[in-house]
Amino acid sequence: MHCSCVWSSKALSPALLPRLLSHAGCWAPGTRPRGIWSSPRRLASAVETTQPIPLPSQARVVICGGGIVGTSVAYHLAKLGWTEIVLLEQGRLGAGTTRLCAGIVSVAKPISIECKMADYSNSLYEHLEEETGVKTGYVKTGSLCLAQNQDRFLSLKRLASRLNVMGIPCNVIKPKEVSKLHPLVNIHDLVGALHLPGDAVVSPPDVNHALATAAAGHGVQIHERTTVNHVLMEKGHVTAVETDRGAIECEYFVNCAGQWAYELGQASETKVSVPLHGCEHFYLLSKPLPEPLQPSTPVVIDMDGRIYVRAWQGGVLSGGFEKNPKPIFTEGLCCNQLCSDHAGGLGPLGIKPMMLRHTLPI
Repeated sequence: MHCSCVWSSKALSPALLPRLLSHAGCWAPGTRPRGIWSSPRRLASAVETTQPIPLPSQARVVICGGGIVGTSVAYHLAKLGWTEIVLLEQGRLGAGTTRLCAGIVSVAKPISIECKMADYSNSLYEHLEEETGVKTGYVKTGSLCLAQNQDRFLSLKRLASRLNVMGIPCNVIKPKEVSKLHPLVNIHDLVGALHLPGDAVVSPPDVNHALATAAAGHGVQIHERTTVNHVLMEKGHVTAVETDRGAIECEYFVNCAGQWAYELGQASETKVSVPLHGCEHFYLLSKPLPEPLQPSTPVVIDMDGRIYVRAWQGGVLSGGFEKNPKPIFTEGLCCNQLCSDHAGGLGPLGIKPMMLRHTLPI
């Protein structure tokens, strides 16, 4: 999970495996410039250019982070009519934790506002390919939230009531119905489940690319390989952002730096405590099964077992969460190093172990 934090006088609003085997200078008033980045080809040419396009000296909004949160903020601000928006990414767009996300879009959330946000995201991703021409890997699979005990089943029934009020389709079902929807679920210890037919899966890097493409089409300038060092403030208001390529004067700064967001907050002129705690997360990728799973196979979310499972190229992708996960950045290793260390080969049953570092809100 990622989190964004806004520094200014205003906010810019934009679970679980035992069960399953730019233009330089300023913008002229009233004009909307074309974004620096708008397509993979253009991106490649910009990155490979020996002399990168200079940063603008002024902007209304500067966004730090080119993951799915940063590109989403840029996309939505531009759609709302905001101009003079600059997005800065220290590496390549979507190269952080976004590219390692499972891509499950589910409305099974504990509070109503999160359900509404997830439902909105589902609708957005469903139509984003049509809007941008960029494939997003969107497949409406539905999902199954499993209950191993009566307490969990009661919780799912309450969730179903809340979703029904919101107009989101869902069904409380019996274990036998679960086995009809998913061939791999062991139902011997299940009490019941919640079926959410509208849930979906996407390819997070592709969604990230689509959002960036749409944002650039609306005038957002996107600069890669640009590191934000400090956020300058005066009388409690943001005045400028210092980068390794120069400073940009701005009114608003949005911290979408993911697992680096806390460090960025602490490194700024006026320290901002971003309530994030980065933890290790493990997931498994299997080879295609003897009877390959169809892409439309429902996602399984086992909250009691703390695992999730989705179909992945005929096999499964499954991730698990520990009760007491290890924090990240304690050994001085970056995400890519750890993934490389743990992705050396296939284990038993063709399962490849991988490590992903999530940034979790406290």
